[in-house]
Amino acid sequence: MRLSIIVAGILCAAMVVPLAPTTTAADKIDIFIYTDTVQWIGQAKAKEEAEILADHLKGANGIGEVILHGPAKDVEAWTKEHAVDKGHHLIVLFGDVPPEIYDAGKDKNKDTLAEEFLDAGNSFSNSADYFFWGQGGRNEANGLQNMMDIPDIVQWDDDTPMKVTKEGKELTPTLKAYATDRPFHLDQIEDTDWELEIAFATETGNGNDANRCDPCIVRNTETDARLIQVYQTNNGGEPMGDVIAEIILNYYVEAAGTLDIEPQDKLPILWGDIKIRR
Repeated sequence: MRLSIIVAGILCAAMVVPLAPTTTAADKIDIFIYTDTVQWIGQAKAKEEAEILADHLKGANGIGEVILHGPAKDVEAWTKEHAVDKGHHLIVLFGDVPPEIYDAGKDKNKDTLAEEFLDAGNSFSNSADYFFWGQGGRNEANGLQNMMDIPDIVQWDDDTPMKVTKEGKELTPTLKAYATDRPFHLDQIEDTDWELEIAFATETGNGNDANRCDPCIVRNTETDARLIQVYQTNNGGEPMGDVIAEIILNYYVEAAGTLDIEPQDKLPILWGDIKIRR
C-alpha cells in the first residue's frame, strides 16, 4: 500500500513538471547613466548620446532599471544600494566620475564608494576622456591606478588608429575604424588581476597581439568587475550611444549571465542571435 502511494506521488509530480516555467530567470542589470558633469564631449552632446543609449536599453532582455541623466545628488545613494557582490550593475560615464562616489582625488590611500562598487563585481563604462581622470584633473592618473590597483597604468597616446576586430564587426556593427586619444594599455595589465575580456577595436585589428584597445572590456579575474571603455576621444562626434548599447546588449548581458533564456537555447546560443534589432 505504501509503495502504491509513493509511485502515485511520483507520477503526479511528473505530470506537474511540464506546467512549471520554462524560462531561466536571472537578476537584471540596473544602469545609471551619469551626465551631470562631463569632459571632452560637452554636456548637450553627452545627453543626446545618453538618450540614444537609454532608448536601446529600456525593456531589453537582461536589463532592469535605467536611470537617465542621473543627477549627482542621487548617484551616491544609488551606488551604495547597488554595491552588491557580482551584481554586474553598471554606471555609464562621459569623461567624469562624480566626486560623490570618488572623492579621493590624488590620494592613493583613501577608499571610495566607487572602488567598493567595482570591487564587489560591478562595472563602469566611460567615453570622451581618460577613465576616472576627473573634471579639471581632479584625480589625474591616480584615479584609474587606484580603481584598478595598478600603480603605474596610464592611458596616453593621442590619435591612435583603431581597427575593428572580428568580434567588433560581429557585435558592434555601428563601430568603424577611427582614432582614439586614450586607449587601454593592455601591456600594462599583464601579470595583474586584470585581463582583456574582449576587444572590439585594437591597433592591430585583433585582440591576440594588441597593446592598445578601444572600445574594449577589461575584467578583474578575482572579482568579476569590468571596465568598459568606448570612444575615449576629444570631441570626435562618434556614435557613443549606439556602440555602448551594442556592447551591453550583444555581449555584456550574456557575459554577466543576466539574460532570460529558454533552457533549450542557452547552450547553443550565438552572439549574432542576440544582436540589437532596430
